[in-house]
Amino acid sequence: MSSPARPRRAELTCLALAASYLANDAEELLTYRASSRELCRALPDWAPIPDGLRQDGVSQAHVTTGIALIGTHWVGASIAGYRSGGRSAWFQNAAAAFGLHGFGHLGLCLARRGYVSGALTAPLVIASGAWTWKALREEGVPNRVSARGIAASLPVLAAAHAGAALIVRAVRRRDKEFPVGNCGGQA
Repeated sequence: MSSPARPRRAELTCLALAASYLANDAEELLTYRASSRELCRALPDWAPIPDGLRQDGVSQAHVTTGIALIGTHWVGASIAGYRSGGRSAWFQNAAAAFGLHGFGHLGLCLARRGYVSGALTAPLVIASGAWTWKALREEGVPNRVSARGIAASLPVLAAAHAGAALIVRAVRRRDKEFPVGNCGGQA
């Protein structure tokens, strides 16, 4: 009886992207709201942000929805990478962008001189990105990473935040029109 085939390192890198996303965004799910509240309150008065955001930070509903939306990008890239043996340009660029974003968390900590959401798992994110790069090169997978490809994750992030804002607003509007326990019918 033969033993099952072990996944190649290139395939494991795809799982590493998904796992590091889940770890980092689980931390953000738990800490982003409080961290955003502190950061928004610390912004200078001339910064053009809404008063509610300045006072309360980003809502938990926005955080949760945004994380779910951006997850489709990271996990989708992981799946594309797995299916292609790590050759997918989407996967390679997303893995590079995600690894580099770990430095953003640490940079914000330095600028703030304290904890910022996502910083605890940032070393894992950076290490996962570096290991992915190394493993793919050692496996002979052609490099498809480019500055433009890495930068493509930025509009996806912006779209996730904008989408979260629209979804949260729509849900709140619906909840005002149809309060829980009263679905528009007679009791």
